[in-house]
Amino acid sequence: MAAHPERLLELAAERATGALYLNGRWGGTVFLIDGRIGYVESVLTPGVEALLLRPTYGDEHGWAELVAGLRRGETAPAITAAGQLIRSSVSAVDTEILRRTALADAALATLGAAVPEAARTRTRFRPGEKHWCETLCTFAVPDVLAEVNRRKTVLGRLTLGVAPRRAVRRVPKLPIERIRLTATQWNIARSADGSTTPLDLAWLLGHGVFATTVAVHQLARLGVVTTDPDLPESSAARLVPARHAMSFLHASIAESDENLCAPESQQP
Repeated sequence: MAAHPERLLELAAERATGALYLNGRWGGTVFLIDGRIGYVESVLTPGVEALLLRPTYGDEHGWAELVAGLRRGETAPAITAAGQLIRSSVSAVDTEILRRTALADAALATLGAAVPEAARTRTRFRPGEKHWCETLCTFAVPDVLAEVNRRKTVLGRLTLGVAPRRAVRRVPKLPIERIRLTATQWNIARSADGSTTPLDLAWLLGHGVFATTVAVHQLARLGVVTTDPDLPESSAARLVPARHAMSFLHASIAESDENLCAPESQQP
């Protein structure tokens, strides 16, 4: 694990509440509540505000401008708009699904990335600080780290050169006459123009980065999209660890909110 698991485990043992800032180019913020992780935020991946707002945007140019700002860390307008959505029209269940998706992606980017040695000591903990989106479910630090490792292993087994930061493009001709795609697969395929990576596509479509990367791999296996044809296939010899019992998308929630424990979505 690349970034600060020891510090997180120390804060968990102290039952700390606050925000742990992990600085540097690959940095992010881990929000703790009584020593458990309530949310993880990274400028590299779409946050819950982006996932909430994407369905409300019919103007692609306007969405692209908002995404550009979010990727620069300019989140205040989006947070205000997302908060209004939660109060007016988005259910607690739907919000929790998107919150967990954003949390998982940010955890992978923040806690699973290859971080230079110089960045590993740059941490700052601010006691009492909370994320703007209300936390309905928290996760034990070891469970989050285990899920990050699981996702890293899944991505490491992808073949055909597919990776979150490697550009993909549609093939000029399909290998067979007809292929049935899901709506998500179709949206990815039509947006894969050779300059967009799975990470870019996730921002563009308002989806999770991990789920989008896996979907790109499925499309590559179907022959719908491709990466650099000269790239060798990666080894698929390792087994993928089973999803942890307290994983992000299927975790138990407080007994008083049992309705939110139902299986949420088909996203990995």
